[in-house]
Amino acid sequence: MLTFLFQQTPLRYLTQSIWRDEAFSYLLAKEPLPRLLSLTAHDSNPPLYYLVLKGWMTLFGHSELSLRMLSFVFFWATVYVVFLILNSVLKLSTRKSFVYLLLFVCNPLLHYYAFEARMYTMLAFFATLSFYLLLKKRYRAYAVSVILGLYTHYFMILTLACQMVYAWICLRSEERARYLGRVVRVILWFAPWVIFVLLSKPPLSNEFWVLKPTIRTLRDLPAILVTGYEPDLWFSYGNLTIFSFFLMFFIVVGIIQIAVYNRRHHPRKEEGRHGLFFSLWGLAVPLSVFAVSIYKPVLLPRYTIFATIGFLLFLIHVMEHMHPKLRALLLVILMTFSLQYSVLQINMRDKGDIRKPLMEIKRSMVQGDVLLVTHEFNFHPAEYYLNDSQVYIFGKTYEEIPWFVGKVLIPENKITNSIPSYPRKAFILKEDLTYEIQSRL
Repeated sequence: MLTFLFQQTPLRYLTQSIWRDEAFSYLLAKEPLPRLLSLTAHDSNPPLYYLVLKGWMTLFGHSELSLRMLSFVFFWATVYVVFLILNSVLKLSTRKSFVYLLLFVCNPLLHYYAFEARMYTMLAFFATLSFYLLLKKRYRAYAVSVILGLYTHYFMILTLACQMVYAWICLRSEERARYLGRVVRVILWFAPWVIFVLLSKPPLSNEFWVLKPTIRTLRDLPAILVTGYEPDLWFSYGNLTIFSFFLMFFIVVGIIQIAVYNRRHHPRKEEGRHGLFFSLWGLAVPLSVFAVSIYKPVLLPRYTIFATIGFLLFLIHVMEHMHPKLRALLLVILMTFSLQYSVLQINMRDKGDIRKPLMEIKRSMVQGDVLLVTHEFNFHPAEYYLNDSQVYIFGKTYEEIPWFVGKVLIPENKITNSIPSYPRKAFILKEDLTYEIQSRL
């Protein structure tokens, strides 16, 4: 039974080796507070996740399981907020709300990052919470959630932008004034960090590894939103386009519903507000990112993980206006595609078992030995597993190391082109995770 749970379910992600980005999270979180803030300002994400992870590690340690469980907590917190939206905003029964929650619990993108030591599930939580609080007109708590989201990930700016569009269209003038007052406070709270980052000169103009989107990307965007599929993964999902066309049917039907309703009623009516709200959240955000990515590629499902939640809520909103039998059929089809991709991802999306060779090397190393990694991707995991200063990148110059591999935590003295003299040994870890032992005579 345990073998099945940890090999054939999402729990498999808990048992995989720590990979580069997760190791970077750990290494940055254990830095002293002033240095943590300074390094984060030079990197690509705000500091809140690393600060929370720092406190989490103080309480629960830094094992693989512990590091990943922080995201798992935020995953279930996000699911709870989604339940509140279904139950208290859309006024669905508790039973029906739990049925729809399966779309979120079984969503392959959400449950993949529920088991990764990165900030994406934390971003999803604060973004979803802010949408809920905006709908409930609890503007003070809303402002706090947006501030926390902005300090978690810069893509939270897109959340704020679409919420401001919604407020401008749907809120009455007096409520709009209250809302905008809170937005001003949000900006004032986030401005010091923005100034600090700009003074730190982050690598905004440097090349990034994300691929430029194509027409095919736009065609498959609905399915990418739901599955989290990335085109450069080492496996393919043959039904991606079919799934996308199925979702496009939902989108067309939903847009027609919203247009017809708003033509017959004032858009400030509750039903019209919800349709616009979920459209901005689940459709406008990813389309905006797609448009930006034509010039500066940043379209990556994990960055827009909060839009996946909005898109699923949009689909639910559309299904609620369909005949019950058609609604049940479409729900089953949607779940089938999601589970099909989930199974494929569980079996194929492997982080690579870097832990095994590193543990073998650690048991064999003695004082004075060094570990040389030939690929910079393996530097941070090696530092995590060996917990040792004797880890170096071998055979490259510092200028060859791209910034997006966590270069802020790679000092220049960690680059070497030499092998130690006998009796000291160099364990050389290759890109394919095999290793050899060498010494210079």
